[in-house]
Amino acid sequence: MSVPANPVFDRLMGEAVPALLAGAHRQDRRPLDGGRWPVSVVCVPDEQTRDVLAAVMDEALTHAGPRHFATGRVDASHFTVRALEPYREAANPGEPIADAWKAAVDEVGRASPRIRLRLTGVTLSVGGVLVQAEPVDNGPWELMRQLRAALGPLAWFEEQGHQRDIWYASVVHFAAPVVDPEGLIAWAEERRSSVQHDIVLDSVTLARFRYRTAGDEHFMAMEPWHTVDLTAAHASS
Repeated sequence: MSVPANPVFDRLMGEAVPALLAGAHRQDRRPLDGGRWPVSVVCVPDEQTRDVLAAVMDEALTHAGPRHFATGRVDASHFTVRALEPYREAANPGEPIADAWKAAVDEVGRASPRIRLRLTGVTLSVGGVLVQAEPVDNGPWELMRQLRAALGPLAWFEEQGHQRDIWYASVVHFAAPVVDPEGLIAWAEERRSSVQHDIVLDSVTLARFRYRTAGDEHFMAMEPWHTVDLTAAHASS
């Protein structure tokens, strides 16, 4: 099944190239209250897909250099469905709001079937390296809609900004100068349509993220709070 290209990825690449060449790319820092990396609902891919993402990350880091967030690690890779609030260091699964988030995730699990994506290639953004994911049907968008409806007023955070119009997995978040921007750009241009890996996502997870180091790597580790299988039957086409 062919999957049409998404022009949003072309726009992101077009914005990233001059920023990288000028050294003006966004650089993540260890998160502070009110910042990025909030509690979110995510889909965690299968082991084979996590290996694919980690391999792309390793290639990218040969050009990007050290001290970036290694988001494509097999224990950190994910597809964000919806962010729920600004970053809070104190956020924990025992809070009353976490119970409400879990109830919404439970509702989505009952209402949504497994979703299918095709990893198609690599895109750069001003903040990092993305692996492009294209829905092969309407299921992934319906999952987003189901979650928005289940959350109700608790969906407020993403209502403030641009609505998600792509699926992707970040494998590197820039957190330092890029050592070889020209090499990174050339590598990404060669890899724009190089992945071609089909995946099925069969659960959704409520999770928070915490800054961690492992040897020379820096990354935001996932702390899963609640995982629910997507159990609704697929609708006939």
